[in-house]
Amino acid sequence: MIVSKFNCFTIAIGFFLWSILGFSLSGHDKLSYSKKATIVGDYDQEQTIVIAYKDSLSGDSIFLVQRKESNIPLHFFKNIVTDVCFDNECRLLQVSVYWNITGRYLGFDLPPGEFLSKHDHKPFSQDEYERLNDLLADPNLPLNAVSFEELIEIPDLTSDSIDGISGATTKTISEMVVKGAAYTTYTLWNIVHGPTQDLVVQKTEKQLSPDLIDLILKSPDQSDKVWVLGRITSRTILTKKLTTSLLEIIAGDDFFLAYSALNALKSSHLASTSLQSNLFSIYEHADHSIQRMIIEKLMKTSSLSSTFVVRSRAILGTLNGKQLGDMLKLYANHDINDMETLNVVAKILKNENRFVSRQTYNFLKSSHLSDQEIEALKNK
Repeated sequence: MIVSKFNCFTIAIGFFLWSILGFSLSGHDKLSYSKKATIVGDYDQEQTIVIAYKDSLSGDSIFLVQRKESNIPLHFFKNIVTDVCFDNECRLLQVSVYWNITGRYLGFDLPPGEFLSKHDHKPFSQDEYERLNDLLADPNLPLNAVSFEELIEIPDLTSDSIDGISGATTKTISEMVVKGAAYTTYTLWNIVHGPTQDLVVQKTEKQLSPDLIDLILKSPDQSDKVWVLGRITSRTILTKKLTTSLLEIIAGDDFFLAYSALNALKSSHLASTSLQSNLFSIYEHADHSIQRMIIEKLMKTSSLSSTFVVRSRAILGTLNGKQLGDMLKLYANHDINDMETLNVVAKILKNENRFVSRQTYNFLKSSHLSDQEIEALKNK
């Protein structure tokens, strides 16, 4: 269902401004707090639409803001209406929560005149709003493992309050909530990091295209990149642009991202001659861990390209024992035993390092050469 573009565009453009400012006060009464948007989108009024999806678990709607022509998703949001009660007095809380397309928390806002308050009925201060914003952005808080009863240490049995603040908040819990607003923090955090977040992820996964994957890889946030790298499958088409982005990450300084990008490459992708050639270029300058992983990935491809064999053969004599052993295992795995390769390997038999010379001998033997033939190659 497409929601009225006029009504929802205000939300979309407002959020775009929050992402630049970090937090802002829109008008005199509307409160908006957010984290910086890392996946850049175009919020042009004529090109943006808002689509509503039904959350089957909660029965509520979640909204996707996306580009109309390209269908590139920009962000998701959900309008939340719930009661917050203190000392037998309840007030209706209305808040909108936002996620980026990888399911990461982006921010929240309240309608004009709405505010968050604590158990003593005092409105949140700006510092408390900012603390709440920071807490909601932390996916590692164990609030999903905390029961409602654990929010307090000594419940007030004489009160019907459901805020869980009338008793003393436990020390452990107090470090994870806004002081005086444990129930509000607990409720919002579990909405942000609960089933709705899973729904956001599922909706984005269904729209993943090479262009969208590449867009997410441009995010400065590592978690966005790791998220999308883990969702590249053998069915993902590696366009020239996407391949370039992946190779830049593999050649970069962030080992975990490089590992994740290499792990994202599937056997079907590695059959590409140009990709193998580019991986060899990275191999020559990478640290040993990345070199090992490149070899391990190429072990799983259907065949080594002649370009890779020629280029790698040229550096065999410069490799240390471990590197040489890995490369020769790769050759053996793909039955690389042409005479040019055997001649190059035979030259290394004369290496003074016995570990190196032993590996070359074992490779030549695995190529079904007799000792006499190996000796002839060595002398040649």
